[in-house]
Amino acid sequence: MATRVSPQELLERQELLERLTLNPIQQPQPRTFSHRIDLPAGLQLPPLDKVRDDAGKIAELTQNLDAHAIDVQRALEYNTLLPNLVEWSFHAQPDDTPEDLREGCIFALKVFICIVNGCDDDVLRGIVHTPPEQDFAPVDARFRSIGEAGPKLVYYLILPEIDRPAEALPYLKLLAELDIRSNEHTGPLPWIRNPSFYAGYADALALSGSTDTATKLMLERAIEGVKRSDSDASSSMASSTEIIFLKLHLAHVYRCQNIRTAEAKENERYVIKFLRKNPDLFLHTYLKQALIRPGQPERHILTALGGPEWLNRAGKQTFKMKSRSDKKCFACGACEPHKTLFRCGGCQQIWYCSKRCQTAEWKTHKISCHDSDNVRRNADWMKWRVSSFGADNNAPVHALGMQRDPSRGRTHIIFFNVEYTPRASRDTKHKFRIESVGVYRTSDVIPEFEAALGMKPGEGKKHIDAMLAGVDLNSVRRGTGVRFPIVYLLIGEGLAPALGSRLHALLGLMWVIADLLCLIWCSFHI
Repeated sequence: MATRVSPQELLERQELLERLTLNPIQQPQPRTFSHRIDLPAGLQLPPLDKVRDDAGKIAELTQNLDAHAIDVQRALEYNTLLPNLVEWSFHAQPDDTPEDLREGCIFALKVFICIVNGCDDDVLRGIVHTPPEQDFAPVDARFRSIGEAGPKLVYYLILPEIDRPAEALPYLKLLAELDIRSNEHTGPLPWIRNPSFYAGYADALALSGSTDTATKLMLERAIEGVKRSDSDASSSMASSTEIIFLKLHLAHVYRCQNIRTAEAKENERYVIKFLRKNPDLFLHTYLKQALIRPGQPERHILTALGGPEWLNRAGKQTFKMKSRSDKKCFACGACEPHKTLFRCGGCQQIWYCSKRCQTAEWKTHKISCHDSDNVRRNADWMKWRVSSFGADNNAPVHALGMQRDPSRGRTHIIFFNVEYTPRASRDTKHKFRIESVGVYRTSDVIPEFEAALGMKPGEGKKHIDAMLAGVDLNSVRRGTGVRFPIVYLLIGEGLAPALGSRLHALLGLMWVIADLLCLIWCSFHI
């Protein structure tokens, strides 16, 4: 039997349906991004239609010419004729560049680097931006400009969809020379001072098919630099991913040179163990890029994992994998396999990565360690947060209003007030009940969550900033493109406060809209 709907209700539903259909979600605005340049205040990227117009001119401009052999004079002409494309490629966040413009950005960045590296000081002054309060210094301007354009160019060339690492090597060499020259009087060795860059350099060398002594040395130094830099536990998983690719490549180089067979096998065992436990940590395209190279024999590591068939299964996360990846040191947050974790001998519920962390946290943990009720509650709390909380991704999206403005995930935080209900069920997912939810502008409640987490004043903002930076970093490392964070704080009586985040892709937000449209459509037909 159909339910009667009043004309007013029908009109309201129709208006809502039209609003959602016509403007279901605000597309994220492309972002500016700078490594070394102080961008002008209020800088706006050129419109995409004008950038596309410029990109469409490249074929005609380079007809009957070698597009890769660009001299300074020709580069200056291209810079004048393609202003929107050059400006976009230099200032835009690479993640925000549409796929159809990537090749155009590669061309434009090569043009820009050619000009900056080869023009005279007068020309340079007219091309690079110098803040009004600073004097123009040609050497510094060249360093900053190449240091800005070079990493973006390398990023595009290394992408699995483009996969031209050999083309990136001359620019990586130029960046390394500038880095060494500008820091020649500083103490640390280059790969210790700047480990991420040299890890990327070594990765590109190996991906290009180089297996010579220089590549071996670069890989060994990069591993040393990444290991020595990992003093911050929050970066341990990111460092683990770098180490995996470096060890994978180094094992292959050792085998090609027929040297250090024992070390090659040890590196292979390390990588195989990691990938079997964490096959979902990398996007399939990145794993395939590292393990299957054009014109090269199959890697021993891929053979041991099960060949190309294993790659097809990689990324399908099981609950066991999820639980393992969320298992962290109770004190510093370090994860396996980068750090080996062990249980607290008292309660058998809390994990630590070292005696030092266990000792540092003992003052807090000893209160609940030998209390059976507290031990059970803490165990349930940790298990619920890992396996049950977050099963519904749509609710936080609606709470934040991310259908209208996805950027609210970066500016707002959700407070969940949780109650422990151990007698409700034997199933952990029913042992906690969310009593209330509040959405706040993050800047307004920093003192509250600093107090809840026992942080010093000022630490909260730094922690949130680091968390959001980690979202961007992992998106780039995994090749997931633009993803929107959801930051939350879980609090409750007798429960250890937990600050966390999750990622939501643009496609996921669109599915939320699709669900809502479906419900509204159904209401018309009841």
